[in-house]
Amino acid sequence: MKNLTFAQFLEDAKTYKTIPFISHFFADTLTPIQIFNQLEQEAVFLLESKDEQSPWSRYSFIGLTPKYYLRENNQAFLFLDSNKQVISQHSTFNKAFHQALDYIQAKEVDLPIPFQGGAVGAISYDAVEIIEPILHDLENIKSEKMSFVFCETILAYDHHKKELFLIHQISLTGTEDEDQLKKLYQLAVDKVEEIIRRVSEFSIPTKLYQPPIDEEVSFSNVRSNYDKQSFITDVEKIQEYIRSGDVFQTVLSQRFEMDITVSGMELYRVLRMINPSPYLFYLKLNDIEIVGSSPERLVQIQDGHIEIHPIAGTRKRGSSKEEDEVLVKDLLKDEKERAEHFMLVDLARNDIGRVAAYGSVRVPVLMEVGKFSHVMHMISKVTGHLDKKVDPIEALFSSFPAGTVSGAPKIRAMQILKELEPTKREYYAGAIAYLGLDGNIDSCIAIRTMVIKNHKAYVQAGAGIVADSVPELEYEETRNKAKALIKAVAVAEKMFGNREGEVANV
Repeated sequence: MKNLTFAQFLEDAKTYKTIPFISHFFADTLTPIQIFNQLEQEAVFLLESKDEQSPWSRYSFIGLTPKYYLRENNQAFLFLDSNKQVISQHSTFNKAFHQALDYIQAKEVDLPIPFQGGAVGAISYDAVEIIEPILHDLENIKSEKMSFVFCETILAYDHHKKELFLIHQISLTGTEDEDQLKKLYQLAVDKVEEIIRRVSEFSIPTKLYQPPIDEEVSFSNVRSNYDKQSFITDVEKIQEYIRSGDVFQTVLSQRFEMDITVSGMELYRVLRMINPSPYLFYLKLNDIEIVGSSPERLVQIQDGHIEIHPIAGTRKRGSSKEEDEVLVKDLLKDEKERAEHFMLVDLARNDIGRVAAYGSVRVPVLMEVGKFSHVMHMISKVTGHLDKKVDPIEALFSSFPAGTVSGAPKIRAMQILKELEPTKREYYAGAIAYLGLDGNIDSCIAIRTMVIKNHKAYVQAGAGIVADSVPELEYEETRNKAKALIKAVAVAEKMFGNREGEVANV
């Protein structure tokens, strides 16, 4: 692959305001974590996957140096420059995103990687208050509900070929003369060479002792926003709503809080090891870090193909392969779990049906069991072809939030959750997403996710409540789902923590 020549750059500058300078090289002695650590000062996100069935598993993506931001503020959607000065303000996220694309005017290139640049960020569950006016909450208007960043440079690591693609975007105003363009081109060449040099000269870190990761998870120093009896009482209230015909299912959650001394990236390093999942991510957003290993896609849109993977039905992992198989069979024949799963598959079919071409909705995979570090789930796949009249951003929000973290019917379930849950969900049960410059989107539900702020880690997990739920078992399910992240905190503290004599409560 040839690098961008100055002659080609001059030609592109007649048409585009953002031109990619691309370099790639073999990187068989590097890992994405090593690369991230070398560039940590500029790095704002790392996206990975441990799902061998997904094209994501082949690549890791690192974003360097914020160039633009998209943020929600008091129900206005702001497009900001790198200094966080407002370029434009809009009434909807869709308008803000398309204004950003028009402003950036990026040249698309044909590369064999699924993400080549665009916006990466998070959508709070509470954003539903903007999407659905019936859920509007004046008391929560000031909390930021969406935060995305466009990076100046994207690094894409190909795990199969051990190659590293470096995509550096050269930004223009459209008023530059040839001398100014030459300077900008040379700055890009120098920047790319500097990144390659820094990545190539990584230092080998001190050998780390790996504590046992099969130890029992302790909740002794973990605080929750629910005591056990209050959670059980709210399960029973939901069952009363179900009996009265308000809802079929509602997903009640509890939030866990831990003091930490380690960084978000250190937590991510441990989490990706002990809880590999289809969606692994680390993001720096404003004054928080978001670290996660989500098993569940919210929605993917790739060249007009739209896909949702509903997950419902849970068992703890067994202590052996034989016990796992017994639990798989037990899960698949459990009528309560099957009914809950079918309900959420129907909800996904409806979500896709609202934005898909008529007759294109399919369910190619129904109730397969996926195994994760601490639990197993029933997983299905619902697909369709995006209606040509529907914008991909509209399709993303048509499925938000997922029925698997809210309930059915969605609106009434969310009203009940607003009434019962003691704290706002914020980013839990929202989404982590990339919105490509090429119009493609991939997103996951922000579950098995922790938010880090002010030396505290917050983890939240829910259980789907139905008519014949056993309240105490639903309480235990939320704890089981949180265990992988609570264990990640404990292991990270043993490996990296207790700086300057500090002792973390884990």
